[in-house]
Amino acid sequence: MVVRLIVSALVLLAGFSFTSRAEASGDYGCGYSWTLVHPDLDRCSNLAFLNPGNDTRTNLLMLAGDRHPGSFRYAPNKDDQGRILAGQALFDWSTFSNSMYQAGNENNAEFASGDGTRCRSNAGGILAFEKALRAAKSVPTSERFALIAARKASAKTCEGEVDSQATLATAATGVTSIEGLQFLTYLRGAFAFYDDQFAEAATHFATLNKAPSPWLKEAAHYMQGRVALNIAQVDAYDDWGYPKKEVNAAAKASLATAETQFLDYLRAYPKGQYAGSARGLLRRVYWLSGDQAKLLAEYEWQLAQSQFAGGNRDFAELADEIDQKLSPSIDLSTVKNVQLLTMFDLHRIRATASSYDGVKQLTVADLEAQRAKFASSPELFGYLQAAHAFYIAKNPKEVLRLIPDAAKQSSFTSEQFSRQMLRGMALEALKDKNARGFWLDLFGGAKQPYQRDTLELALAYHEERNGGLMRAFDKSSPIKDRVIREILLQHVASPALLRQQAKDGSASAHERDVALFVLLFKQLTRGAYADFVNDTALIKAPANTDGYFYDLTSGGPTPLGMFTRGKTSSGYPCPSLKETAGKLAKASKDSAALLCLADFTRINGFDGVSFDEQPRDTELGGGKSMFPGGPFSRLELYKGIIADVATKPNDKAYALYRAINCYAPGGNNSCRGKEVEPSQRKAWFNQLKKNHPDTQWAKSLQYFW
Repeated sequence: MVVRLIVSALVLLAGFSFTSRAEASGDYGCGYSWTLVHPDLDRCSNLAFLNPGNDTRTNLLMLAGDRHPGSFRYAPNKDDQGRILAGQALFDWSTFSNSMYQAGNENNAEFASGDGTRCRSNAGGILAFEKALRAAKSVPTSERFALIAARKASAKTCEGEVDSQATLATAATGVTSIEGLQFLTYLRGAFAFYDDQFAEAATHFATLNKAPSPWLKEAAHYMQGRVALNIAQVDAYDDWGYPKKEVNAAAKASLATAETQFLDYLRAYPKGQYAGSARGLLRRVYWLSGDQAKLLAEYEWQLAQSQFAGGNRDFAELADEIDQKLSPSIDLSTVKNVQLLTMFDLHRIRATASSYDGVKQLTVADLEAQRAKFASSPELFGYLQAAHAFYIAKNPKEVLRLIPDAAKQSSFTSEQFSRQMLRGMALEALKDKNARGFWLDLFGGAKQPYQRDTLELALAYHEERNGGLMRAFDKSSPIKDRVIREILLQHVASPALLRQQAKDGSASAHERDVALFVLLFKQLTRGAYADFVNDTALIKAPANTDGYFYDLTSGGPTPLGMFTRGKTSSGYPCPSLKETAGKLAKASKDSAALLCLADFTRINGFDGVSFDEQPRDTELGGGKSMFPGGPFSRLELYKGIIADVATKPNDKAYALYRAINCYAPGGNNSCRGKEVEPSQRKAWFNQLKKNHPDTQWAKSLQYFW
């Protein structure tokens, strides 16, 4: 599927920042932030529209897609079973870049990285050498075979597994033709190059400047630049792989030579076989030299090319390289390319933009100074003005003035989608009654990858916060994303909605299971014991007892069997969970039954489960829960039993024992609830030892924490 933009729609999740290289490129564990408003970098929660919270590379890639429509193809992210993943409203850079790829000219594939590493080009060099030699009709067949065999042997030169001199000596035997000797000279240069004998390599390649073979002449010209660059790189990097701040005189001279050689090559061969690589290596020359001005000019040139026209990296690779090598503190007045300028501006709109890397937060005056550069892109400039108004000035009314309603379009570029998303966010900030209708209008044109996911998040958030939660689960609702729906079910759904979705045959099996799992757990831990007993009938046998319920949206099996066959006892005698719930339905303060309920949650690992607490109030699912009661706390349950004068001695002893153990072994509360000071834990310990000395709980407890 050809995507007109590069990814105008990769929705929320992301990860990178021009500010922190480790955070930019490291694929560590992600915690998603399910909201549209990201005033600061959220590397895991990129969105399908331009915004300061996105990984800077994501923003640049979307802009490149707008500049070069038709250049990108979409490959949806899938799980191990080949199913398209749900929850694509949020994504990190890796997810985003892996799902969007660019097909183009592969001529420079072996030399595409622009990183100057020698050995990575050896395989491609062997093929090119062989192709040229086979086309050289004046070279006798015997010489041709000997030279090709020697060049192939060089594949292991970088590993030190080949005796270069012996291999060359064997190849040279019998090579007497004029053109054959020239290929032998190139071969000597190649062996020297891969053997780190750069001065010798330069001498051999220089003698071929006037070779009659077109390939020899061009390749030798190109290789002279590579030799000079590799000489400069011998002692160019610090222990972290970055260029040393101080470049010595010899390295400077070699870098200057490399620049001259590559520029000469490009003038002689503007569309040559190695033109893309030469430009990529020029960028490395400028990076090592610390010449940010020339480096910027090269990136601007690259971004202007489409379908690898003179380029040497696809746009995702180029965005990654720009992140690594172009300083975020660059003088914005020197940036001409509006895509790069927009990328930098969004970076400087971040809330923390003034706290790192010498980057100052963007001002209105900064933007005004750029107006002329956006003469051909006035709507993009208007978007930056509106973004400044929304994220920095906190003025959503100004956003509405700057961005007219254009929701009813048949399709959106990334820029167009970004403008309308920001307008919708401003409507929400102003609590405008038309916000819901605006989001619905956008769905018709949300055809780029991930744009629809973004809108589903926007609408779901609106419905949650504006009394429309039941409406979000109507058959006609456009909110189809399983993860978004399950977030609402876990955190804010009422018992009636959970029961409805647990029974809904049109819902996915996973959604039904999640709804029932949450319903049963909340009934059990919020006092709806009779309802729990009745609704366990909805569990279909054989129900799974294994599963990861700390993240019910993961898509894995939901262990509903825990409520019918889960462990219920570990020292304190307890019946089945259904019997315990039945007792509590008749006597809600039955201390023995309450302790068995607490043991069920403890033994089966329910302490601290995420679906039993609200996300931040700015995130999806962070609104007021429609399920009566609050998060379950074993500690509060124990406190109630301890304080109840009617509690039986053995039950009180066990409650004391368990309450104290909530803080074992490191003094941190693992049972939720209001914190208890060490003095109170000590008092409980003394109470247990003094009042219940003969119980197994008093005898086994040696410490308090």
